Amino acid sequence: MALNAILGDSEQNSYVTEDQATTYFSDRAFSQDWEEFEEKAKLLILSSSMIDWYVSFKGIKTVASQNMAWPRTGAIRSDGTTIGEAELPPEIKIAVYELALSSIEEDRSSDNPLTGIESLKAGPLSLKADIENFRSNKKKPIPEKVRNILSDITKNSGIGIVRLMRA
Repeated sequence: MALNAILGDSEQNSYVTEDQATTYFSDRAFSQDWEEFEEKAKLLILSSSMIDWYVSFKGIKTVASQNMAWPRTGAIRSDGTTIGEAELPPEIKIAVYELALSSIEEDRSSDNPLTGIESLKAGPLSLKADIENFRSNKKKPIPEKVRNILSDITKNSGIGIVRLMRA
């Protein structure tokens, strides 16, 4: 499948193009892995899809037939500014770039089925779990730094203001 970054298209499968990613990484330190990676288009498609799968955004899809979560209607930043219905917030692009780069270093699309197992013995069968290792080493599909980049345009960002009125 070819990379399609046409915003709102029913065949869109990425938020960014290879050229955009290469330009971004040309100005970013510690991004040598991007230059050497051969399957850039596949990685950008996967990173864009993972952001859509694991992140809940403010607003609703602009058109029901669009393939990706953006563009959106009713997406409002925490400062009250509205994100245009035909606009892709820059945070989305940066999040895709950063997730792609971190996915080169570690496959974030799959779980390690052995995480949390301290020992395994074959006969007679014995299994010893290491729950602390499981909790501390459980890989998150979307790294915290990427979630932080997206925090202003996601639901439940953890910070909110509620106006209290007395009757």
